[in-house]
Amino acid sequence: MEGKFIVASGPVIIEDGKLLVDKDDKDDFYKLPGGTVKEGETLEEGCHRKVKEEINGEVELIKPLSPNILWENPQTKEKMTIVLINYLAKLKNKDEIKPIAPTQEIKWLDIEEIKQGKHFVSPNTKALIEKEDLR
Repeated sequence: MEGKFIVASGPVIIEDGKLLVDKDDKDDFYKLPGGTVKEGETLEEGCHRKVKEEINGEVELIKPLSPNILWENPQTKEKMTIVLINYLAKLKNKDEIKPIAPTQEIKWLDIEEIKQGKHFVSPNTKALIEKEDLR
């Protein structure tokens, strides 16, 4: 395979029909916490590490969701392969979450409003919703 190849992992946290998302200084859309898995790290370890780094979150992973592949960086449009593996997860420390730089904002978005296009979310988040994985 040619070009850049990224494997990313992150939790999907849903409470009362709302999805936990964050926004950083790199993207203009809301996205799920998570990011690139480091060499030698499992998908699960990457998921736990990234949610801790981005929002001080601690999660219990429940089950893996449908994988998603992007063929370009959604912000820069650079051609690359991004494999996204998300896990349905439960947030264990809701009262302790906070944005940790470069994360600027944490928000609970109504899933029905996301489906109606009322919130600008990442391509991966849209794909998970379209696959009906976010229930």
